[in-house]
Amino acid sequence: MHMVPSRHRACLHYQPLTDKEPFMSRSPDARVAPYVRSATCVRVATCFVAAAGLLAAASVLAACSQPPEALVFNPPIEATDGAVGKDDIGNDDLAELGIDASTLTDAVTKEIEDTMADVAASETTLLSDAGIHFAPLMTEWINCFNAPDECRIAKITAPDSPERSRLTEATAYYTAEQLRTRPGEGRLEWAIESAQAPSNDALRLVTCEYDTRIYFDVSLADTELGDIIFDSTVWTRRVEWGLRRVDDAWRIESRRIERRSPVERFCQP
Repeated sequence: MHMVPSRHRACLHYQPLTDKEPFMSRSPDARVAPYVRSATCVRVATCFVAAAGLLAAASVLAACSQPPEALVFNPPIEATDGAVGKDDIGNDDLAELGIDASTLTDAVTKEIEDTMADVAASETTLLSDAGIHFAPLMTEWINCFNAPDECRIAKITAPDSPERSRLTEATAYYTAEQLRTRPGEGRLEWAIESAQAPSNDALRLVTCEYDTRIYFDVSLADTELGDIIFDSTVWTRRVEWGLRRVDDAWRIESRRIERRSPVERFCQP
């Protein structure tokens, strides 16, 4: 009887790649170690997001902490002996001065509304700008797993960054183990959920990812087995990315998985 070999690599201790990336040591001095193929399957493991409205809340509080600047008395009221201080003026005092207290409330309310509108517009602009900067980096990052030996790590990651070290180790692992994804065999869909700009040279993005990529073992590509399916697990992930501006170009500084599941699709790109 002729047995048709399976295209799936499997063994007694098989576990799917937990994030389709190899385990990375948390030690800052970790370096890529040589890899030796064995019959034991590769076990892989991988490692708070600030709320999207934090920027809006901070701006509103800052605005509310400032006294309204809309009131300008012309001519200005000069304090005289025995007159109440400006901090002690109540509604009755304002009425004696011919000022409607409700206009003060309206002015503060309008200032808050204008500030919130400005913050919302700024946040929308930030999300749009972040997407423009991040999209080409994400494309290059995904391609690193299609051809790990050709990954342009220096182009997409910041110097001396955690992601440069991690991606260097990851691509070395996949190159040695002859594991890779293939265009058209699943895809990594992503969308930016929130963005923050801690400074002019830093961005913090939170993305939702839906990953259907298939990892192949191509070590037997020239045999009758062909490419062997190594891992076809589907993952949903929420990831925080750090970007840093280097020489007027944005680079990936860090990548941290906040949540992931092979079962629950808890976000939608």
